[in-house]
Amino acid sequence: MTADSSPVRGWGDTRSRSIWRWQLILTATVVTLVGTSAILEPHRFAEPTFFLGAVGIVFLTCVALAFPWHRVGRREIALLPLADIIVIELLAAGTNGTPLRHLWVFPVAWIATHYTLPWLMGAIGVVAGILIVEAFTAPITAMVTQRFLTVLLSLAFIGVTINIGTRRTRAYSHLLRRQFSQLDRTRQRALAQAESASLLSDALETGVARVDRDGVLVTANAAFLTLYAAESAASFTPTTAVEYDDRRGRALEMHETAFARAARGERFNDRRVWLFTAAGRWHALDVSSRPIDTAPGESPSNLLVVYDVTATVDAERERRTVSTVVSHELRNPLTAILGHTELLQDRDDLPADIRRQLSVIDNAAERMQRLITSTLSEFTDAVGADPEPVDIARMIEASAQAFGPVAASSQVVITHDVAQAPRVIGDAFRLRQAIDNVIGNAVKYTTRGGTVRISATNDDTDLTVIVADTGIGMSQSDVTHMFDAGFRSDTARASGIAGSGLGMAITREIITQHGGTLDVTSTLGRGTSVALTLPRCDKETP
Repeated sequence: MTADSSPVRGWGDTRSRSIWRWQLILTATVVTLVGTSAILEPHRFAEPTFFLGAVGIVFLTCVALAFPWHRVGRREIALLPLADIIVIELLAAGTNGTPLRHLWVFPVAWIATHYTLPWLMGAIGVVAGILIVEAFTAPITAMVTQRFLTVLLSLAFIGVTINIGTRRTRAYSHLLRRQFSQLDRTRQRALAQAESASLLSDALETGVARVDRDGVLVTANAAFLTLYAAESAASFTPTTAVEYDDRRGRALEMHETAFARAARGERFNDRRVWLFTAAGRWHALDVSSRPIDTAPGESPSNLLVVYDVTATVDAERERRTVSTVVSHELRNPLTAILGHTELLQDRDDLPADIRRQLSVIDNAAERMQRLITSTLSEFTDAVGADPEPVDIARMIEASAQAFGPVAASSQVVITHDVAQAPRVIGDAFRLRQAIDNVIGNAVKYTTRGGTVRISATNDDTDLTVIVADTGIGMSQSDVTHMFDAGFRSDTARASGIAGSGLGMAITREIITQHGGTLDVTSTLGRGTSVALTLPRCDKETP
């Protein structure tokens, strides 16, 4: 029960429970004292007032428990502690009843807790009236006067102290509720602003991410997560999509990627990289990184901005291709025009004006041929260049490093000993695809706590790279079909690990195109070994 509690409640509401609690505490105390009196002073029950007081307390408690307090106001409720004061006086009346008057502290504390100071003074006044009546019915002595003043002043001091403390507590509670309400409104506004900022960021086609110095992706918008095939910032891993220095060029090592450079706090603008996504698509990216301000105590971080310029690059490439084709196709008719003009100019029977016109045509054709030659020179594309020496050892180290975080999360250990492997001749991009497919399969199908070991052997003509794992393995019948497009072994399907069944077919095609061979041996439940044999490069390049 509080001074401003609402009267419209039901049985067992806060008000009723408060009334029950105060009354039951008083009743329990009285019952304890009455029980003690029954043992130590049984003659007290012969006193009518003592018996009426004990019965009165029980009666008031029954009323407190049964009465519908939610239907009455605060003033009516105050009658209960006032009645308790009178009943306590009945208990205390008679011989040696003064100690029982200490029970007045219960109803006085009740009123002091839930009512204002005038109500408390009223309760003290009732106690004073009872003491005055007692004083007039007995001789006024120094002892009676001292007892009167001691009881009255003690109750007044206790009541006022409780009343002041309660008011302060309520004031603090009200202040805390207001502050909590303000904090909650501030939190709601902050959440709304963060949600608005997130919606605005996700609406951008430009990828935006925040990377701290520990290499953790703090936050990223939808465009960035889509490019790097991540569902959220928490699930992001930089090995999901591989960055290259050019389309079908050299795969960047982990420390060279835009994410790693941003994590180191580097600042760069519009650096072009090519991203080969997990879906098998190329994306031309212009990436920039710059430090951003952080709150005190936060780890320094960089803002990584990624512009997907694939459409622009493809459009430029298409324009160059069209220009090259058109220019090339114009050469043939121009050659015919120039040739026939020269033949006509060699004739001696042509009039002078015709000869002048042929000269104009010849000059115009020669200018056009020079323009076409210039255009072809400008738009010559490097795509489809001849194969070149490839450092296969460095490629294997970069691939193993790229799959390191994935292996670590599965407690798979990758080891490699290929430092002395000679170079091979071929397409670096396609060979990296083959290496990634084999190492990726080994990591993916190796159980927790297993190992993937990469080694290399060579002779005078060939280099053999062996990737051996301690994974789930395959049966011999599955090994014979593993190069079929879309085929997945029974153990792979049973493992529940996702896969398309195309990786090994593509890998064998790449190795075959490079004049090499691909051999697989496997034991069910014990692991798989894949051997890639490639022709060595005839000449070593620095």
